[in-house]
Parts: sequence; structure tokens; C-alpha cells
Amino acid sequence: MGMLLSIQDFDYFMAYLRLDELRKYLGVTDKYLQKAKGDFELWADEEVKKLPPQQRQEFYEFYSDEYWRHEEKFPRILRNSFLVSALSLLEYEINVVCRRLKKDQRVEVSLSDLKGDTLEQAKLFFKFAGLNLRYDSPTWQEINNYYLVRNCIVHNGGLIKAFKQEQKLRNYITHKNIISQDTIEEELALTGQFCEEIIETMQAFIEELYKALTEKKLV
Repeated sequence: MGMLLSIQDFDYFMAYLRLDELRKYLGVTDKYLQKAKGDFELWADEEVKKLPPQQRQEFYEFYSDEYWRHEEKFPRILRNSFLVSALSLLEYEINVVCRRLKKDQRVEVSLSDLKGDTLEQAKLFFKFAGLNLRYDSPTWQEINNYYLVRNCIVHNGGLIKAFKQEQKLRNYITHKNIISQDTIEEELALTGQFCEEIIETMQAFIEELYKALTEKKLV
């Protein structure tokens, strides 16, 4: 990892550790999903051997829903949960920086005093504190897109139709190829690769954030 600050900086170091934990958690859950699917397939293959040939296709059809759960549904639930948890961590890291800015720069307002969603509040607070961040950067734009996906998960059960910002969401998730192809209603289907991208984007944002703090000679 290309570190912009000394690893001895406590806040940055702890943010790095928490991101690393998130990365390891993603790896563990992916391995668990693969193992659970493999165990089920192994069990099914062993069971079908006990049946006469004319009943084997019926067996697979009977357990097709269970196979679908291991292949599609369980990964979908876990990855949706991952995205929500990842953005909760990002909000925590933003709050750490805002508390530090409020103390060191004697900013008169608090994050909670400001209007808007989390990103709008953070943007306003950073501007109050005179922090030099680019809000037209690909990193910031991508984080906004993550919140769009998160809101669909939290407020619309991951279903795309009738989501408040459906067209905007649809444009993004089509580009990212994270739309389910196997359900009656279209819904989000996050991939392992997309979840890894979330971590990389968060890492890039935190580096940009602490670089801006360095420029203010706060670290």
C-alpha cells in the first residue's frame, strides 16, 4: 500500500487496520459461501448415486431451489450486508476526522448541526474547516454511487423497480453489471469483485482525506 502518511500517525493507522479487517472479513465470507455451496453439491451428488437412474433428474429438480439459494441468494444477502457495513465504517472514519478538525481548528459547528445526508454533511463540514478536498474526483463520485446502492438495499429491499432514484441507480448498476438475471423482479446482485472495489475506493478516499489534513499541518 502506498502510504501518504507515517504509519505512526494513530488515526490513519487505525483507519488502515479497520479497512484491513473489512478486507479479511470479505475474504472469509467468500470462502464460507464457496465451501457451503461445495458441501451441498457434494451431498447432492452422493445422495443421487443411491437412486435409480430414472429418479435422479427428479431429485435435482426437487433440490433446485436449494441450489439456487447457495448459488445466488446467500451471496446476495451477505454482500448487501457487506456494503451497508462498509459504509457504516466509512461514516465512522469521517466522524473521526471531523472531531479532530473541530478540536484542532476550533470549527464552530458539529457534523450533526448540518443539513443533508451523511456525504452532504461531511462536505459542508470539510468546507467550514477549510479542508482542500476535490468533490468532483472519481473517488468521491463513486462513494456517492455506493450510497445510492445502499439506499436501494435499506429502503427498497434491493429491488430496483419503484426505487426513488430508479433511473440513476439503473444506469450505475448496469455499468457495474450488478443486476440479477434470475429473479422475477429485478434486484441488486453485488459481486465479489464489486465488494473488493468498495474497499479500494474507501482506502483511496481515506488517503485523500489524510493528505488534505497533512496539508493543513494537522498530522
